[in-house]
Amino acid sequence: MRSRASHGSQYFRLGFTLVELLVVIAIIGVLVALLLPAIQSAREAARRSSCTNNLKQIGLALQNYESAIGSLPIGAALDEGAMWSAFILPYMEQESIRNLVKIDFDNHTNYAYPGPFYTYPVLNNNLEACETVIPVYRCPSTNQPEHIADQGKDSNFYIHERVPGSYIGNGSGVVWSQVAYTDLDGLYHAQMEQLDGVLTGIKADGATTQFNKKPIDFRMISDGLSNTVAVGEAVSDIDAIIDSASSGGRGGTPGYSRPESAVGNRKDHWYIGSDSIDGPGASDVSEALGSTGVPPNAHKQPSKFYCERSSASSYPCQALQLSFSSEHPGITQVAMCDGSVHTIQEGIDSEVWSKMGTRATDFDRAGPPPESL
Repeated sequence: MRSRASHGSQYFRLGFTLVELLVVIAIIGVLVALLLPAIQSAREAARRSSCTNNLKQIGLALQNYESAIGSLPIGAALDEGAMWSAFILPYMEQESIRNLVKIDFDNHTNYAYPGPFYTYPVLNNNLEACETVIPVYRCPSTNQPEHIADQGKDSNFYIHERVPGSYIGNGSGVVWSQVAYTDLDGLYHAQMEQLDGVLTGIKADGATTQFNKKPIDFRMISDGLSNTVAVGEAVSDIDAIIDSASSGGRGGTPGYSRPESAVGNRKDHWYIGSDSIDGPGASDVSEALGSTGVPPNAHKQPSKFYCERSSASSYPCQALQLSFSSEHPGITQVAMCDGSVHTIQEGIDSEVWSKMGTRATDFDRAGPPPESL
């Protein structure tokens, strides 16, 4: 808008020229560009703080569980399917969800339904627990949706709305594989069974094993509670792996994530329980457990740690599954056995990181580390 006023022989113009307007817009654009990273950083700081609080609550729940029961929970109940995250629910103010979960070693379909279509309420309340969003088990920085229609290791078993989790238990400080029999201090393990960590695989039905059948208690952690990892972050990446059997597609039932072509051939982490742990021979315990024997945030190094078109026993693939990891820039977070939460830098010394996962000093690395590590 322009106006004209007379003051003798002079005229005055009110308003902006086009050049002036463009300059103002450019200045505003620069200011916004400068502010956006600060805003994003503040939001990530808030998400990270919330994640820290989740880990703090989990760490305190593990302490309370150990105090009440006399031991830490089973990390992964082999041949049954329950995870440590199910056992501590009453100590997380989630007793109503724990009451849904039935621990049953005589039934090997505890955490899935034998068909892609079912209606609610389902007969198996364990499914309802697995489909319930529990915010304390999910990092706010996760890139996974709240619910995923999941087709597990056995392509005949399904969960409509399974909830990806963000935290896994520390099963070991030395192993790099969950499925191959691996030498550990003169012994061998499979399925993360009774390892050197604090939340391990246990055949709690009394099946024959060369290892101790008891869960770990604090007296067995000779390295000290403040020096030993209990639980840490883990990134799920359900559909990142190419299934060669389906020509690069998901395959399986429409609407469901593609089934694994082999045990442990995708980086998926859940809570409550899993059909990949509950059946005879099922051994994908990386859904619940990890190891500090492999570097943190391995998923950020896809050329080094990969599963695409690889066998389940390949070193890089197995290391990827067991890696503690997060979407926080440059770090991951862990809860120690004393309930404290530590920030772990991606470049942490491998020996220091390994020792943080073992409960004692007298464990050797489980065989020669893969060359790619």
